[in-house]
Amino acid sequence: MISEFNSKIIKSLCLLLLVQGCAYFNTFYNAQEHYKDAEKIRIENFGNQLPSRAIQEYEKAIEKSQKVLTDYSDSKYVNDALLLKGKSHFFKREYDSAKEAFDKLKESEEVFFQNETTYWLALCKWKDLRPQPAVNDLKNLLDSTESVDLESRIYLTLGEIYLEIDQPDSAFQFLDRGAKTADSRLTREQIYFQIAELSYEKELYQQASDNYRNVLSNTISMSRVKESNLKIIQTYRLLGDLDKAKSRIEQLLLDENFNSIKGELNLELAKIELDKNNLDFAIESLDQVAQNNLNTEISVEAYYLLGNIFLRNPNLDFDRANFFINEGMKQNFNSPYKVIMSKRRDSVSKLIKLKSSLDEESVVNPSTLYAIAEILAFDVGSEYEALDYFEIIIANHTNSEYYTKSLFATYLIYDSKNALESGKYKDIILTQYPQSDYAKKIIDNEKLLLEHQPSKLLLKAESLWSTNKKEAIDTYKLILDSGSSTALSAVAAYFLAYYYDYKLSDKDSAITYYTWLTKNHPESTQGMIAQERLEGLNE
Repeated sequence: MISEFNSKIIKSLCLLLLVQGCAYFNTFYNAQEHYKDAEKIRIENFGNQLPSRAIQEYEKAIEKSQKVLTDYSDSKYVNDALLLKGKSHFFKREYDSAKEAFDKLKESEEVFFQNETTYWLALCKWKDLRPQPAVNDLKNLLDSTESVDLESRIYLTLGEIYLEIDQPDSAFQFLDRGAKTADSRLTREQIYFQIAELSYEKELYQQASDNYRNVLSNTISMSRVKESNLKIIQTYRLLGDLDKAKSRIEQLLLDENFNSIKGELNLELAKIELDKNNLDFAIESLDQVAQNNLNTEISVEAYYLLGNIFLRNPNLDFDRANFFINEGMKQNFNSPYKVIMSKRRDSVSKLIKLKSSLDEESVVNPSTLYAIAEILAFDVGSEYEALDYFEIIIANHTNSEYYTKSLFATYLIYDSKNALESGKYKDIILTQYPQSDYAKKIIDNEKLLLEHQPSKLLLKAESLWSTNKKEAIDTYKLILDSGSSTALSAVAAYFLAYYYDYKLSDKDSAITYYTWLTKNHPESTQGMIAQERLEGLNE
């Protein structure tokens, strides 16, 4: 009888232990499942704001982990629960709570948890805007760990930190190491994506394309599949392999899995036609893409490209450019292209007015030609289109003040594009206007061993001032004699006017130089100050 009673007690105790064991295992298992669900959502949206669904799943993982820590504090899952809780807080950007969990995990005697603690606390330092201490901790951990998985994660994190602190070469080095050591498919995907993005940013398009394909081989995220395919198409186009880009687009358009990026794919097709110089087809395609994707990033970019087409030869048409820019600005979607178009719209409106004025002029005014050319070249980036107007001035208005301005502007446009043409305009300026500001800028720009007389005289005048004021004054006057149009002559004239006005109280001489400034440099800082002072002196 006693034996039977003891047997029942033993069975009951065993059953109780089993139930308790199942309870804390199930609780931890549930925590793991919520964490996995959160990670899946986060990875699907990598690079974007963390969705609320992921936040909710991380919160459930925290709650279940805390239940293990509170209700089953003697279980073997305590350290695992602490690690899971800390990581969940980290991805929710609750770094203080994450550090609290990881600090408790420091007490573990297991190497795995000690290393994980060091790793995640380093990440917390990084997010607390202490990148260098984080880098130091990670590099020290790299020297001591034998875990291939941890090693690859460290490489990935170091790459991300160096990217953030704008050290792309170091970032690329660590990301490349991480890709070669990673066993985890997820880690490989993240590393290849970072390498691809970095390569794309540095215009290493072939390298970027190769790594986007590596992303496709490792990712489980459909959004990442779509993004990488788009980038591969763009790299083909940027490398000039237009037929290959077009072929890939056509394949994806037939796959219903890519219906959500159909607009982006059609936009890329239109860009390919634009690159092939099939302008009529490109214009029609871009207009269709814009119409089919109203109030999206796609429509804004399509209208931006259409506006650009009509700011370039052979389709130069300010009114049509203005129409498409306005259509782009109407789109109910914030885009970096709208910032550009907003600035460009004002410039195009000015171009329309100036062109209308030019058409109405019985005698062409070089100031109108120059104003159009200046806006085209320096406001809307249509440099070659501007050259037509600059060259009309150079050919027909040699006696106007816009002649030398046009020479220099043409030199600047050709400087980075056509050395032979640039040299032609440089030689005209240095030969015919050696003392001009334009000559000085060319000498400085090309580091020429040529003397610029006004600059030499100004240095001489400034050095003489403390020892021989009379000779210094005479030297300042020589600067005015060497040419009235230079910026240095304005500096010299203002110095003389100020000296006669405030130091010698010679009103007549001061008025002479102030008047000279308002006549020759009315829009300069010195000219505007001179105008105000003249009003006071003439009261």
